[in-house]
Amino acid sequence: MKHIKPYKIFENKSPNFPTTREEVIEVCKRYDIRYYTINDDLSIDISGGVFLDRKKLEYLPVRFNYVSGSFNCSDNKLKSLEGCPQTISGSFNCSDNYLESLKGCPQTVDEVFNCSKNVIKSLKGCPQEVRAFHCFGNRLESLEGGPQTVNEDYDCSNNTLNTLKGCSQTVGGYFNIYNNKLTDLEYFPEVNGPIYTTKNLVHHLVYTFIDNADIFMIEDFVDYEIVRNGNTVMLDRLETFIRDNDLEMPDLEEIKKHYKIIE
Repeated sequence: MKHIKPYKIFENKSPNFPTTREEVIEVCKRYDIRYYTINDDLSIDISGGVFLDRKKLEYLPVRFNYVSGSFNCSDNKLKSLEGCPQTISGSFNCSDNYLESLKGCPQTVDEVFNCSKNVIKSLKGCPQEVRAFHCFGNRLESLEGGPQTVNEDYDCSNNTLNTLKGCSQTVGGYFNIYNNKLTDLEYFPEVNGPIYTTKNLVHHLVYTFIDNADIFMIEDFVDYEIVRNGNTVMLDRLETFIRDNDLEMPDLEEIKKHYKIIE
């Protein structure tokens, strides 16, 4: 008689995936995973959504392949995304975990990709197009590796970004870079919604126009080379940019607190 291993092997102390079909069935029963098909490699396809949030998981309990709905593994203790589905027709949410990287994350997500509130240092491995993208509250210094097309909102606030290099080329909704370390707008995307730049040094230069800025004005700001080496403002270039675009001059005394000014 074939014995099924007890539940405890599926407690998430290490990525220890089932090795038989019987074990896969037992795991799915334990975590209320329904409408699944077991593949030859013992991964599973799901018709519908998967909700593994708030399960105290350190690792996923089974290998997923395709999910036709959304996949939620947020608010756990996950250290790895090994076993994640590679294709999700809905949204993917791995927020509020202990993830240091996105290795193993889905390659196709049709809706929202949310990896916020982890300790992620790189977006390497992300899908290249998503509906909306949320990576706020991590330890990102750049956006390289992230999606290149975001059709709605892009939120990368509360990181340690010192550059927008690697950012999506287009953002269809709002773009939130609040509370980072940006000193310039180089690599700024084409944004069709509100822009949030407060708690960045560059905000002291752009606050008079950024709320209503289009991509052409932002490109002008970058092309005028107002900021040099990340810490120096060329005053004559700033004044020319302000005059040419009929803008209000920002507060020079405040700028002097954060940049070296060359007149």
